[in-house]
Amino acid sequence: MPISTCGMIGKRGFTLVELTAVLFVLGLILWTVVPRLSRLGGPGRDAVFRDLASGSEQAFDASLFEKRETRLVLVPSSGTYEFRNPDRTNDEQRPREFGSSLAVTSIRIGGEERPLDLTTEIRYQSGGRVPDTRILLRDSSDKKNPTEWTLSLNPWDGSINILEGAARYYE
Repeated sequence: MPISTCGMIGKRGFTLVELTAVLFVLGLILWTVVPRLSRLGGPGRDAVFRDLASGSEQAFDASLFEKRETRLVLVPSSGTYEFRNPDRTNDEQRPREFGSSLAVTSIRIGGEERPLDLTTEIRYQSGGRVPDTRILLRDSSDKKNPTEWTLSLNPWDGSINILEGAARYYE
């Protein structure tokens, strides 16, 4: 006498409801985690400040000792900056990002306020001449308490002084 197995005995699998529930939970996890992960890849405030300070000193040294003009190109609308050498057109440098939490709030070169919707060039001219420059940035990594920072370019040695707070312009 054969033993008959009815219906589901011995079959393994998931129902449509179980699969839907698992996909829903995975979607919720991704929805909350992905925005936080996207901030991990961007440069931090301190890394950007160190990069700007070292790039500025290198640009000043090149202008003073090699008699070669270099430019710091700031594009506040896209949140990027780069050091360019106009003599070297073959250089394949890409703009660097300020990061998602830093935003330029003001640029003042030689006492003149620059519009933030335009590209601004700070020229390190041959012979070591650099204009007195202030770049104000807002760090919004702490949403409740954003901080203000002032990067002050010293025209005598090309160094960048990093000051916490919006140190307005000393005239």
